[in-house]
Amino acid sequence: MEPIVLKVEDSTLEKMKKFYDSQMVPIDDTNLIFRAHAIGCDIIAKEDMTVEFTGENALNEAKHWSKKIARRLAEDPTAHYDIFPYSHIGCAETGSSDYLGPICVVACFVNEDDVELLKSFEIDDINKLSNQDIIKYAKLIKDKLIYSLLILDNSHYNKMVQTGLNQANIKSKLYNQATVNVIQKVKQNVRVKVINQFVSPKTYFNYLKNEVIVVKDMLFEKEAEKKYMAVLAAEILSRYAYLQYFANMTKSLKMNLCRGTSSNVDVVVAKIASKYGERMLTKVAKLNFTNTKRVKALLSDQQ
Repeated sequence: MEPIVLKVEDSTLEKMKKFYDSQMVPIDDTNLIFRAHAIGCDIIAKEDMTVEFTGENALNEAKHWSKKIARRLAEDPTAHYDIFPYSHIGCAETGSSDYLGPICVVACFVNEDDVELLKSFEIDDINKLSNQDIIKYAKLIKDKLIYSLLILDNSHYNKMVQTGLNQANIKSKLYNQATVNVIQKVKQNVRVKVINQFVSPKTYFNYLKNEVIVVKDMLFEKEAEKKYMAVLAAEILSRYAYLQYFANMTKSLKMNLCRGTSSNVDVVVAKIASKYGERMLTKVAKLNFTNTKRVKALLSDQQ
């Protein structure tokens, strides 16, 4: 991590001397006013009235002397970590970009030991994992972690859309409920709660304005799974749940299915409608996707 450098006034420098008096270390550089060693941080004050903070705890140490940094940490207490090492809750989903199959949302709690376990998987990019990899990792964590899985099948998804909800609204409700469920299971105060951001915080909370219980102290981060192991675990478990559901769909419909929203998916869904009737689409597909128009066009061409 790059050093944090603050420009300070004489009065602040005097306060720092007193604050770090018991942690001072000898100096032989005439350009330095003092050097101190705090837990996880070295502090160096220079003649030009700059103070440099280095080490893994530099940001937390510097916040005592900078209102700007203190505000930043108040907004995001995890800002100075590459991988957040402490207990936290993360939430993620799978299926919202697939025409076929459900939306699977998972909120997951991890403690420090869980963080180390998930780090040991050395997953740099979850999107590069094969289905076999997802299944392997899910089996390693699903009986160890505290989590909540919500599966919204397309019958209920389509009913919610018919009431006027868009997908982001639906996802916000699922994320909030899954997080509430985990908080109730953990039965302890968990300060850091993170979701993989898909809308702005303002929009997210606006969607939840009529909910009875809303978890308000959430962090919103894109690609959160790279920093927060609870989000990574939630990604793994939601993908695992989706794969299981999708496999059961394939078996039930007795035909090979495919994911995504490509023209190949349109062809498969048209085959489902031809075999089982168009009413089946309400159960297997997200009808507000543009795929629906293309599928109906294919069906018309077949007549």
